Amino acid sequence: MDSLRVVTLNIWNDREQPARRLELIAEGLFALELDLIGLQEVREGRELAQATVLAHRLEMEFVFDPVDIHSANGPVGNAILSRYPIEKVERYALPSPPGDPRRAVQVLVRTPAGEVQFTCCHLSWEPHLAPMRERQVLALDELTRGPPETHSLLVGDFNTSPDSKAIRFLTGLDSLEGRGTFFRDTFARRHRHEDGFTWSSRNPFAVRWIEQNRRIDYVFVRGPPTAQGERIVEEARVVLDQPGADGCWPSDHFGVFAATRMRPKAS
Repeated sequence: MDSLRVVTLNIWNDREQPARRLELIAEGLFALELDLIGLQEVREGRELAQATVLAHRLEMEFVFDPVDIHSANGPVGNAILSRYPIEKVERYALPSPPGDPRRAVQVLVRTPAGEVQFTCCHLSWEPHLAPMRERQVLALDELTRGPPETHSLLVGDFNTSPDSKAIRFLTGLDSLEGRGTFFRDTFARRHRHEDGFTWSSRNPFAVRWIEQNRRIDYVFVRGPPTAQGERIVEEARVVLDQPGADGCWPSDHFGVFAATRMRPKAS
């Protein structure tokens, strides 16, 4: 498989200079020459349709999955943008606390080198809702299972740090309800001893009363090696983590970029 270039980014809907921030986001994403993009907190309303604008500027297809349809300025939800034709779309309701629905959207695309399943999600944010996030990652593990030849990526704003049980479960370091699974955390794979904060005190848009300096946004690639080969991480880094020339930051989160591919099994 040729290298697959992806990003996840929480774009903070229409808060704080939304037009300028959308320009910065579009510029940053364009420069990365991406194949697939997962976005959270996307405003897709009449006056501001962020997924529509970004898909047009980047010349990509997109799907939008509304999470909050009653928001005053139009629906807010998750979106996926793809350089390749989207063959299939699935939308899932995740276990959620009352009044705060959480969802995941999944697409199937066929690249020149094979089939790719790409899932984007946004988990519950409150620190005390660790049990809910654990239920959510159990659901995500189920809905991202597929044929071994499919290259499966799971991206999003997980609202929890790598040492949490939810992330330890996804990365094969812990079990939940007697179950185990394994995804590669792309950033940790390439930068094991770096913090990779995506919710950072450097960013003035990050809410000051929420615990800062945490890595809470992820690109995961499903493992382990299969008869078809091994899914490897070629590159990963934090992106869209600098302000524009005018001092405006793209979002309250930083993004995560990863390049992955399937390395065929040696004969």
